[in-house]
Amino acid sequence: MRSPTIRDVAKAAGVGVGTVSRVLNNSPQVSPETRERVLDAIRTLDYRPNLLARQLSRGRRVRSIGIISPFVNDYSFAARLTGVQTALAESAETYDLVFYHVSSLERFHQRLLTLAELNPVEGLLVMAIDLTPEQCALLWDAGLLFVGIGDHLTDDWPLVGGDNVAGGALATRYLLALGHRRIAYVGDTFAAPHGFSTSEARYRGFAQALREADVALPPEYVRLGTHGREPAYNMAAALFDLPQPPTAIFCMSDVQALGCLAAARDAGLRVPEDVSVLGFDDVELSRLVGLSTVRQHLELGGYLATRYLLSLLDADTPPLDDVPALPPFEVVERQTTRRL
Repeated sequence: MRSPTIRDVAKAAGVGVGTVSRVLNNSPQVSPETRERVLDAIRTLDYRPNLLARQLSRGRRVRSIGIISPFVNDYSFAARLTGVQTALAESAETYDLVFYHVSSLERFHQRLLTLAELNPVEGLLVMAIDLTPEQCALLWDAGLLFVGIGDHLTDDWPLVGGDNVAGGALATRYLLALGHRRIAYVGDTFAAPHGFSTSEARYRGFAQALREADVALPPEYVRLGTHGREPAYNMAAALFDLPQPPTAIFCMSDVQALGCLAAARDAGLRVPEDVSVLGFDDVELSRLVGLSTVRQHLELGGYLATRYLLSLLDADTPPLDDVPALPPFEVVERQTTRRL
């Protein structure tokens, strides 16, 4: 007789698999009545994630952790990976780190199917990409514990991340406090690959802060394109050609802010005397060039997520609660912003 799956629990409790996952993750977004109904189904069916298979795997191969991400050469990926490696190095046991690169949402799902079927790693770090309730259920049923490292927050599965709407608002309020009223936004197109919603979330915070301050946002002040330094250069150059160019630019990433700085220099503008430029991330290169930015604790995010995953792997019955939280975003003022 086959073992019960998370789908069996969902059917018995009359809920979706996402609700069962939230109960397993101890999410506060489940009502007490629904939680008790799901727990009753778990007890009745004697459902449990496939911990035995994971424990048996420890005896037949070197322990390994997988990390799956759509990014390879991104500065933020490198910073988070440093945190991951630090946490693994501090562990009392030796772990191999296996990297899985996915170039699309379809390839991401196919890779998850393979991981669930072959179980080549004991735990999985999911970086900068979201999981659907069905994908969470797939990994749970395979006994594969997973933790996210991301640019957002969710109660649907364990993830170490931040509130990018709040981050965008924080950045914009900082520029408003400096006296700027002509503030532009440079970011990724909202319909981004991999379901990556960071640019849209930061823009929402940006627009929200402007509305609260009763500051107009001309459509031409919003520039969206492919992520990267060169596209940001072109977007900033177009902003500087406007009859009334912005006095400040909020960029959704430090990489794009570097492109804006280069465009300002080539346009004969002084930074920050003629235009202030604010990035987001606080990668190492930003510190070297004196870029004002919003720190989102990238390395710490990778470190905390990995430490948490290792604690789950070492638990006899993983509770999947108490997911660590990052410190709040903070503005780091350097040489690219100034008061008007």
